[in-house]
Amino acid sequence: MSLKNKAVLISIRPEWCDLIVRGKKTIEVRKTRPKLETPFKVYIYCTKIPDWLRTVSHEWQRLDRKVIGEFICDKIWELAPLNRSPDDIEQQACMDRDAIVRYLRCKGWAWNISDLKIYDQPKSLSGFSRHDFRGMNGTDVCGNESCEHYQPSGSYMLPPTCAINGCCLSKPPQSWCYVAEAKEDDAL
Repeated sequence: MSLKNKAVLISIRPEWCDLIVRGKKTIEVRKTRPKLETPFKVYIYCTKIPDWLRTVSHEWQRLDRKVIGEFICDKIWELAPLNRSPDDIEQQACMDRDAIVRYLRCKGWAWNISDLKIYDQPKSLSGFSRHDFRGMNGTDVCGNESCEHYQPSGSYMLPPTCAINGCCLSKPPQSWCYVAEAKEDDAL
């Protein structure tokens, strides 16, 4: 998968997700940044908390441990003693300067959140892949012959295998990871 087909899946604690959903937090502070040119797509994975719920059409819906939305990261600023980040970085990140310094300890990055879309139906983590997973005939068997990890079985009676034991994500990243960017019409 080339870098142009990559997006980022980012793990965010529910209290920060809540601020992002409400439009109060427009910058995400991180210790590292992707090696992608801006703009790029970022999927928001809400980490675990007991019963973080919302009501949709008069029904309760769990939001934790799901991909709840996406945004476009159109700018990234370096956060270091001598940087050119916006003057109101603390307000946009919903953190005071001391909290940012304690978290980063040295140098870090401010990811700008733009074009935020919150999904009506949160998506399962298993719908995202690191290497452009393509299920064969609605199965969990990857049929992406162009993937470097694809291993044909040698028999039309046996399914192919994957050199990395599957491309679909089964656990969230500690901070963030690259994923294949979903097409607009993908059901995920």
